[in-house]
Amino acid sequence: MASAETPVSAKTGSGGSPQKKFGLVLQGCAALGAYEAGAIKCLYGRGMECTIVAGASSGALNAVKLAAAKNPPDDVEKMWREFASDAELPPLVPIKLEVPHMYSARMDYWALPAWTYGAYNTPLKEMLEGLDWDQVRDPDHMRVFVSASDIENGKTVYFSNIPPGRLPPGQPEYLDGHFGVQHVLASGSFPGGYPWTVIDGRTYWDGGATDNTPIHPVIDNLTKAEAETLPIYVIDVFTGAGSKPTNLLEVELRFFELLLQNNLETDTKRAQRYARFISLLKDVNKILVQKDAKRILDEVKKLPAAPSGLEDLLEDLLRVKRKKDWGDVMKYDHVQNVHAVDIKKPAEDNPAEYTKQTIERRLQQGCEQMCQYLDSPSSATSG
Repeated sequence: MASAETPVSAKTGSGGSPQKKFGLVLQGCAALGAYEAGAIKCLYGRGMECTIVAGASSGALNAVKLAAAKNPPDDVEKMWREFASDAELPPLVPIKLEVPHMYSARMDYWALPAWTYGAYNTPLKEMLEGLDWDQVRDPDHMRVFVSASDIENGKTVYFSNIPPGRLPPGQPEYLDGHFGVQHVLASGSFPGGYPWTVIDGRTYWDGGATDNTPIHPVIDNLTKAEAETLPIYVIDVFTGAGSKPTNLLEVELRFFELLLQNNLETDTKRAQRYARFISLLKDVNKILVQKDAKRILDEVKKLPAAPSGLEDLLEDLLRVKRKKDWGDVMKYDHVQNVHAVDIKKPAEDNPAEYTKQTIERRLQQGCEQMCQYLDSPSSATSG
């Protein structure tokens, strides 16, 4: 799992002491990404610094903006304030026709039967092109991953700023490529909303469709020391509670939210079960130290009346222990410090709402709730 070759920088804070590192997993859900920007503000305000981050959709946007930032988290907050607008959604209109620096609506209604998307993401592309990509592409500054969904085979892929030789071997979901704007656009190509993104002849939709909580690439690319000590914060912007939808878009968004929330709960519980199981196997491995196991087997063979099957059982265990798969499991360092931070939001909170007032509220509440979690982590799920 862990990539021992991936270095961890040791920058210092203003007081000269090393800044505490953390990892970050950022979900996608349109304008709810402002909550994540608020959470980032809290973490940096506590003297911490992100060393590895993965995101999907709007979470991917936050991840790349953070990696490019000269003044984190101010730059991430500023981006969300630039997305905000004065205008509220008109009655019976479920989504804004235009969001500054993000998208503009199509107007060629005569071609509506052939549409596969409803808005142009050209403003977002232009904004991304203005980032410091030399800094974003430097994995020693920050390791970055974004998820995307291959339309043709339905699989999740991960794009990264880590060179191919330093990525986990034998895992085809990590795609080679010069990390750039097109990969972030692919992660945020919301089906039906934006055009799909074509990279090397493959077409991609939003990463949230297949992996909206991309913790997998973070865990895969930790060093052994990080797996044992690095706190990984999963910012969960979805909640089980929600208002009853009043139009088709709200129906789609609410269904999507429920689906992704259930997927996160399932993935978290599965990861915890795997960690417990591997811990048990490692306890068994301590018992089966080769020298001691052979000695015990020799003593069992000398017994005049050994329990039936005990000799065969020991020999089977020793044979299993010599297999490569057993050795691989013993090298697995399960992450011991994962925190799922549940952002509590109003039930009626609309991910398509980009008013200045709403964005400011989300930035503030994201910061407050992240700080509350740090002060009292038992109030949220910790893995």
